[in-house]
Amino acid sequence: MVRYKARYLLFDILYPEEPSLSAVGPPTQGHIEFHSSSDPTITSSYLAGLIREGLAHQFGDWGAGVAGGLTVKYFSPQTSKGIVRVSRDHYRLVWTVLSLMKELKGKPIVIRVVKVGGTIKKVEKEAIRRAKLDIARFGGAAGGRAGILEVEDIEDDDMQD
Repeated sequence: MVRYKARYLLFDILYPEEPSLSAVGPPTQGHIEFHSSSDPTITSSYLAGLIREGLAHQFGDWGAGVAGGLTVKYFSPQTSKGIVRVSRDHYRLVWTVLSLMKELKGKPIVIRVVKVGGTIKKVEKEAIRRAKLDIARFGGAAGGRAGILEVEDIEDDDMQD
């Protein structure tokens, strides 16, 4: 029996021209000002179709063949984050297609791949770690309200893998 070797790509969709959190807090929020919610009609299957079209467009018939093993395992329109599973041999092609996407439903976007992992568990851990850091940064920029995580709370031993 042959095991299917896969790679999981964690990605963020950024909306550089939309004012999101920068109007709420001071302009020193860094990368948070580009994060915004996506259109609720954007689903995992819709994104998988776009990635397949991009593979066929950028790499021709060979790219279309690669798209057969592609799956968008998770996408959240609220956070604009997602996880794509693809065969280990072809993850760089999917990464390229994600990086080359320039618009989504008429809005200009930038897709940033933030983690590539061999298991979905490691990619999920990274997504959780990044979410906690964003919450801590936003809490510090908003005046350090009570109940907001501090950066020291995020440094767990199990997150260091």
